[in-house]
Amino acid sequence: MKRHVANEKESHKNNNHNKTMIKKILLMVLMLAPITVFAQKFAHYDSQEIAKVYPAYLTAQTELEALGKQYENDLQEMQKELQTKFEKYQNEVNESTPANMRQRREQELNDLQQRIQQAYQDNQKSFQEEQAKKMQPIIQKLQDAVNAVLKEGGYVYAIDKSTANSVVINESISTDITAQIKTKLGIQ
Repeated sequence: MKRHVANEKESHKNNNHNKTMIKKILLMVLMLAPITVFAQKFAHYDSQEIAKVYPAYLTAQTELEALGKQYENDLQEMQKELQTKFEKYQNEVNESTPANMRQRREQELNDLQQRIQQAYQDNQKSFQEEQAKKMQPIIQKLQDAVNAVLKEGGYVYAIDKSTANSVVINESISTDITAQIKTKLGIQ
């Protein structure tokens, strides 16, 4: 019986020791947690500044502007044709014009107007597809460069200043990595 009581006392003593050890470990973790937060590195960059000097982006923009102008000119020509036909209709059609001729001319104008609307929609869709086709590889290269700089520098994350409208960046504790990204992209 004495042995049983001694074992219980020893067991109780070990439990208290374990609880104390767990408390000490938790206290140490809680004390070190703020230090690890401060040890993290943060970065920011400006994608607009990069885009202004990135040759692939500038080439894509020039090509897209030319395509947009081509679509715009095409629609303007169609609008001129519609305007000319409408003026001709107004000059030639009057009360004495037979109803079937008047309806045919009105139908021609409606058809041309629908073709213009369809051309506008087709051009818009085509432009968006071409834009995605040209810009996606550029965006991917930029993202790859950002990721490489983050990894090399041991940064936790980076914020793009040009798209972070509602985010305030404390630049005194955040590193500007724009120049390193430009270097990764071969820009200087």
